[in-house]
Amino acid sequence: MDLDVFWALLDQSASASSDQYERRVWLTSRLALLPPGDICGFETFLSASRGRVNTFLHWHAAYVLCDGVCSADRFFEFQSWLIGLGREVLASVAASPDALADVPAVRMLLAVGAQSWPDAAWPLWEGLSGVAREAFFVVTGRSLDNALAILGHVPVTDAGPFTGEVWDLDSPVEAAVRLPRLWELSGGLEEAA
Repeated sequence: MDLDVFWALLDQSASASSDQYERRVWLTSRLALLPPGDICGFETFLSASRGRVNTFLHWHAAYVLCDGVCSADRFFEFQSWLIGLGREVLASVAASPDALADVPAVRMLLAVGAQSWPDAAWPLWEGLSGVAREAFFVVTGRSLDNALAILGHVPVTDAGPFTGEVWDLDSPVEAAVRLPRLWELSGGLEEAA
């Protein structure tokens, strides 16, 4: 498994369906056709991708997007959703969390407001974290985590810990300073006025 194949699989799953459950089934079935080493590679790339957006500022961006409803568990699922949007979106948001303001899916969500989102519309993808584990078990009958441990890889199973500065996620001042475009798009400037 190389990085291009990892992203191609995610892109193909998005082309196959917009439904997250169907994408999960599609990815699991495709991974189950690969050798165990490639399945381990998928999980390794998933963890590395998640690590690119596992900062307190990224959590704050998810918190602003989700109107304050973003626990650490939900942030982990948000990271999966973000990865599911593709390589370019992840790279942009990894470089600057405020770049979420440029993502069409985010703009659409903020246009209607979190109070109007049906459950399926929340920017969360719970199932992506289990895809490689399920496929590995189908292929080998064994635990992916044990195989990864033998290879010296510790899979990421939750968000954090965060390094560096931490601030109050509920502070409108922090949001306006650190995430100005996302904060404005979320209606934060109107609320603060």
